[in-house]
Amino acid sequence: MQPTILKHPKANKTSAAVNPWFLRIFLGLCLMLTAPPDLHALSLGKTYLTRYADIFYANEQDLHTFTRNIGSGIRFLTESPEKDPLLARNRVDRIVDLVGRLLDMRPPSLHFRIELYRTQGELDGIYHGHGMMGSAPPAFYSHTTRTITVALDTITDRILAHEIAHAVICFYFGTPPPARTQEVLAQYVDKHLDEE
Repeated sequence: MQPTILKHPKANKTSAAVNPWFLRIFLGLCLMLTAPPDLHALSLGKTYLTRYADIFYANEQDLHTFTRNIGSGIRFLTESPEKDPLLARNRVDRIVDLVGRLLDMRPPSLHFRIELYRTQGELDGIYHGHGMMGSAPPAFYSHTTRTITVALDTITDRILAHEIAHAVICFYFGTPPPARTQEVLAQYVDKHLDEE
């Protein structure tokens, strides 16, 4: 959102000129105060790329925690994110592929962000920054910013798959379907995730 500069109706060409430095500072402050919520990701600092997602996080331990929390099955006990730098990518992309198969939706331009925050409290702040009220869910997807935002202390592979389903649905249809329709399809993924 850009600020609108209005002139007083009686202003004319002989009025005193506005100092350009003052105007730049004023406009900069206006832009900072009206910045979109996804600028919070700048504080995350690090980026990890997968085929479908750019993961933003604060430090390596956060990425390792995320990778462990979205792992499941017997291999989870033998795999280590510290020893296998590709493990996070493999897990995220596997979940995306699984969701695409379950929904029979494979949008060619699918690419989104995943932002990792440490606690549910941090996630609540981001959620409120998106104009939402109340307590945030353990993760949520915003199609406006094409971002899945998660709390590391509550994320699981099932929760991530649910939010990825929202991303897949929105990308597949171009114009996101109504929230209730998305939720029915995402719950279908929840129900059948273990069957794959």
